[in-house]
Amino acid sequence: MAARQLNTSGAPAAEVHLVPALIEHDGPAAVESYFRPKETGAVVDALPVLACSLRGRSLAGVRLPLPDGYAGAVLECRQQDTAQEAGSSQGGGEGTLTSWHATATFSHLHYHNHDSAPLRGDGLRRCLEWAALSTKVHRAIDPAAVVAAAAAATAAAAAQQAG
Repeated sequence: MAARQLNTSGAPAAEVHLVPALIEHDGPAAVESYFRPKETGAVVDALPVLACSLRGRSLAGVRLPLPDGYAGAVLECRQQDTAQEAGSSQGGGEGTLTSWHATATFSHLHYHNHDSAPLRGDGLRRCLEWAALSTKVHRAIDPAAVVAAAAAATAAAAAQQAG
């Protein structure tokens, strides 16, 4: 299955925060006016720790870069009645056509936990590490490089047994 491409041109860059809370609001909010994480001076896994609070509860977070070759997008789901689009490329007819549009892009995200900074073993951090590793695991292999590596390993093993 081929990867789908999403047109993000025109979508502004945004600061994205993943917080351990359910926020039942869907729409614009003046987040930058109230939610301002600040560096604490502490470092966890080579990342500066950020401190802030949400609804009076302390949060600790880190700024996580996305793996090389990856980009993030904030998506908005749009639905359109296909009865109105009878001549569309979707074949027309009855029903609803769902499409996704990028409303913002990001190259890193701020990941927060209650009370303690996110550690390397946290699920999101492990997913981001897997994305970077997956690219290496699934890249095409040059047969000549495999033969050369096998010959080098055989020679090293023979030299170790002889010496």
